[in-house]
Amino acid sequence: MTQPLRVAIVGAGPAGIYAADLLIKSAADVSIDLFEQMPAPFGLIRYGVAPDHPRIKGIVKSLHNVLDKPEVRLLANITVGRDITVDELRSHYDAVVFSTGAVGDRDLGIPGTDLEGSFGAGEFVGFYDGNPRFARSWDLSAQSVAVVGVGNVGFLVGRVVSGCWASGERGLLQEGGGRSSGHQVGGGPGELGPRTCCRRTDDSHPHRRDA
Repeated sequence: MTQPLRVAIVGAGPAGIYAADLLIKSAADVSIDLFEQMPAPFGLIRYGVAPDHPRIKGIVKSLHNVLDKPEVRLLANITVGRDITVDELRSHYDAVVFSTGAVGDRDLGIPGTDLEGSFGAGEFVGFYDGNPRFARSWDLSAQSVAVVGVGNVGFLVGRVVSGCWASGERGLLQEGGGRSSGHQVGGGPGELGPRTCCRRTDDSHPHRRDA
């Protein structure tokens, strides 16, 4: 009896799950393992879309349909490179597909982005979406916020910050002496999102500079 083509897909976000769906719909007989670093799948849809965007998050329903197929197995809480190596994957599978996505914010390379209170929007989005990679608390006491970038993420950050103000939690950062600081959220091609300036309540957390 012919064995099915064994495929490992690293990353269970939309790209990885759609890749699995295309393989299943092909003429090949396949068996697919989806490796996911996070405790839950769906990547950007789960950890990068504002909770008040139900129509976008509705895409999860179609992704669930793929995960429910018998050819697919989800293996979560596994970090490739730590829990299993790429060489090990290659030795156990006929093919390995990488669909890890963008995890960190890219440095804008402009003066001031290295100052205290400047953060990539990916960190703030991770905070309000419950991404376990990022801080669980932020100082929401600022009186002014600057968002650099007017793409989808920039608008999401602006809406969330406005919601903080509307609920009585003023902004994202308060400097000493009662003076407030602006916040910068900047984005560009290839970035996870804009940059935002804010101070964490956990000031020991390093400023992210990974690409």
